[in-house]
Parts: sequence; C-alpha cells; structure tokens
Amino acid sequence: MTWVVSLFERGGASMFAIACIALLGITLFVERFLTLRGLVPDVRALGRRVRDAAGAGDMARVLAHCSEAQHSLAPVLGRGVELAMRGHDRDEIHAVMSREGRRLVLRTRRGLGMLATLGTMSPFLGLLGTVLGIMQALHDLGEATATGKSGGYAVVSQGVAEALITTAAGIVVAVVLVMLHQALRARLTQVVLEIQLLVEEVADHLVRTRGDVAPVEGSDDA
Repeated sequence: MTWVVSLFERGGASMFAIACIALLGITLFVERFLTLRGLVPDVRALGRRVRDAAGAGDMARVLAHCSEAQHSLAPVLGRGVELAMRGHDRDEIHAVMSREGRRLVLRTRRGLGMLATLGTMSPFLGLLGTVLGIMQALHDLGEATATGKSGGYAVVSQGVAEALITTAAGIVVAVVLVMLHQALRARLTQVVLEIQLLVEEVADHLVRTRGDVAPVEGSDDA
C-alpha cells in the first residue's frame, strides 16, 4: 500500500480524479452485473414453467406463472395475458409484449453509457496531469537555470517521470473500464435474446391454451 500512496502523491491532483472515475465505474459495473445476473436465470426458469404448464394444457397455471413473474417481467407478460383473455390474436399479443420487453431492456441498459463515458475520460485526465507536470518541471528548470543552480536537468527529468504517472494510471483505468463495459454489453445481449424468446413462447402458448378459459367480461370480442 505504501507504493500506491507514493504514486498518488507523486501524480498530483489528477490521480485523485482518475481514482474517483475508477471507483464510480466499478460501482456501476457491479450494480448492473448483479441486476443482469439475477434476471437471466429468472427468464429461463419462467420459460420452463410456462412450457410445462402449456404442454399439460393447463391455462390456469400459464396465467399464474405469467402474473407471478419475478423482477420486472410481470408487466411484460401481464399485458399478454390480459390481451389473450380478451381474445386478441397472436400477432397483437406478441407486439404488445415485445414493446414491454423493450422497455425492460432500456431500464437494464441504465448506466452503460456512463460507464463508457468514464472509460473515455480517464486517459484524457491522465494526459492533463502529465501536461501540468511537464509545465511545472519546465518552470523548475527555468528557475534553476536563472539562479545558476546545478542539477537543473536532473530536476526536470524527475518531474517529467512523475508527470507520466498520471498518463499510465489513466490508460490502465480506461482499459479496465472498457473491458467491464464490453462484459456488460455481452451480458445484456444475452438478456435481450432470452426475453425475446420468452415473449415469443408465451405468446404462442397463450393463444394455444386460452380456449380453456372464457374471455373476461367487457373484452373487445364480447
């Protein structure tokens, strides 16, 4: 830990800004990753339950599974159940559930843009710290030369070396955040595909098995 503290002290204020960006980016990644990690198994488990109930011809269980969906899946499937019980056709049921599914995907994408922005910002903050450090080193060299002090070039070389610390730190943070962002994008792609498959399967099962349940009163086809 001592060398880390030493790097921060030698890197200057830019190091603290880069550290804040890294902390914020990692926090965003953990929060989004936990959300997506819990959503994928729920979608798959719900799909299996719906398939089993539909295969047994039990419309009541299909409706129950859709209505009791976990997380944010209930609004997606609930609209499909409502339309199925009112006698709407498969295309309309699928279209409405797909629209609700896209809303769910938009909510799960929250934070990805910020994570990408943080990964883009960190190298520029590192370069800013380097530029400021070099300016200070050249200023020190000018003062040493003007006063006739020896070791001027040693002073400036040391200052430039310390200034480059922020560039290295910014690049490292950028690489880490870009990798985390790509991991989240890959996970989100999987979530989108799982939701699309679930919506299609549920739409098919609702249309096939709804004959066992009479449309609700006041439906569009009544």
